[in-house]
Amino acid sequence: MRKMMLEKPIATALGLGLALSVGWGFATLPLSGAETAPGVTPHVSVLKGEKNFFTGYDTHNLDGTVNVVIEIPAGTTAKYEVSIKTGLIELEQKNGAPRFVQYLGYPCNYGNIPRTILLKEKGGDGDPLDVLVLGASVPTGSVVKTRPLGVLSLIDGGEIDDKVLVALENSPFASCRSMEDLEAKFPGVTTILKTWFTSYKGRDKKGNLILSSTGFKGRAEAIRLIGDSALDYERSVITEADKRALDEKGNPRLYRWPGAKNLGE
Repeated sequence: MRKMMLEKPIATALGLGLALSVGWGFATLPLSGAETAPGVTPHVSVLKGEKNFFTGYDTHNLDGTVNVVIEIPAGTTAKYEVSIKTGLIELEQKNGAPRFVQYLGYPCNYGNIPRTILLKEKGGDGDPLDVLVLGASVPTGSVVKTRPLGVLSLIDGGEIDDKVLVALENSPFASCRSMEDLEAKFPGVTTILKTWFTSYKGRDKKGNLILSSTGFKGRAEAIRLIGDSALDYERSVITEADKRALDEKGNPRLYRWPGAKNLGE
C-alpha cells in the first residue's frame, strides 16, 4: 500500500497568497502565488497517484482478489472521491465548501473498484462501483487487495445505491468467505454497517430516514455485480488506447479466478 501525503483544505486571509502542498505520490506539488478576490476563499485538496485511480489498475487480480482504491479511511469524515474525468482523488465540494460527513466517522474504509462503471442507461449513477472494505483503517489513495463477501442494499431518495462489501486481505476479516461466515465470526458488524449507512444523512422533512436498506445480499451477488460493472466499463470505455484486447468471442480479456463465474460460485 502506498501512503499518500494529505493536506487539509486551507483558507487564506484576504490579500495573502496561497501556498500549500498537494499529495503527488511520494512528492508534493506546490501551489503558490495565487491571489484571491474579496469574498473568495480557496479550498484545495486534490491527490494524484502514480497511476490514474480510475483506469490505471485492473479490477481483478490473478489470485482472485479484487482491487479497491481507498477514498475515505475508516474513522474519518472527509468525503474524498475519485474523479472519473481526471483520475485524481478530490475532496467533494458542496455549496462552495469542502464536504465532511456530519456524523460519526466511517465505520469501515470506503472506496471504489477501478475500471468498473454503473451505467446510467442501466439505472446506475455513471460512477465506479462503491465498496465497503472491512479491516484496519487504510490511507486515502491506497490500492488494496480484497475479497468480496456480499452487498449492502441501500435506497437513497428512491434510487438504488448498493455497496459491495469486501474483506481486506491479511486482515482478521480475510478468513470470511460468505455473509454467513461474517455473521458467525464477527457478530454485530452487519448491524453496525446497516445502522451507520442508513443514518448518516439524517432525516427528511417528514422525519423519515433519507436512506433505507433491505439488508444484505450474498457473495454470489457481489461477484455478479463486480463482473457486470467491469464488463460494462470495458465495453463502454471511450479511448481506443485504453481498451483491452478482445478474446475470440469479442469480450475484453479480464483477469478472473478460474473458479469464479459471473453469477457466483
